[in-house]
Amino acid sequence: MKKIVLTIVMAVILTTLVFAEAEKIAYIDTDRIMMTSPETQEAQTILMGERQKWEQEIADMDAEIEQLYADYESKKMILTESGKQEAETKIMTMSEARQAKVQELFGENGTFVQRQNELLAPILNKLKTIIEKVAIENNYSVILDASAGSILYAKPSLDITDTILDEMDKAVE
Repeated sequence: MKKIVLTIVMAVILTTLVFAEAEKIAYIDTDRIMMTSPETQEAQTILMGERQKWEQEIADMDAEIEQLYADYESKKMILTESGKQEAETKIMTMSEARQAKVQELFGENGTFVQRQNELLAPILNKLKTIIEKVAIENNYSVILDASAGSILYAKPSLDITDTILDEMDKAVE
């Protein structure tokens, strides 16, 4: 019984090794590609400019809230109860509006994330097209992404990141 199990295990291992040798596998580092791509850098510049504008909107709201609070504190002793309540309500309303604006701009599905996706989508589509082209031209069966963290070790000779970068540069020209 042990010999049969051992024979089956050895057969599976040998079959896997033969299959792996027949397939061409490579990997790329998409993080490196995205960081060195002029298109990505341009998209990041645009995005950061827009982010600064949005952060300024939030800062302006903060200044307005601080001014309302300072006015309230300076007049608190002379305000009637209804005047105090009105000032506190105004401060609270403005604070809530600020929180809503932050969420709208920088929340999970906020304007920042949407704009980032909008700017990067054409670059990622181009990258996908180039990866497919290189895979077909070089007869690769599989191209893995090292930046995803799933490759624990691979021979440096299997890294085709520079090839992909060269193809992306050609596509720009």
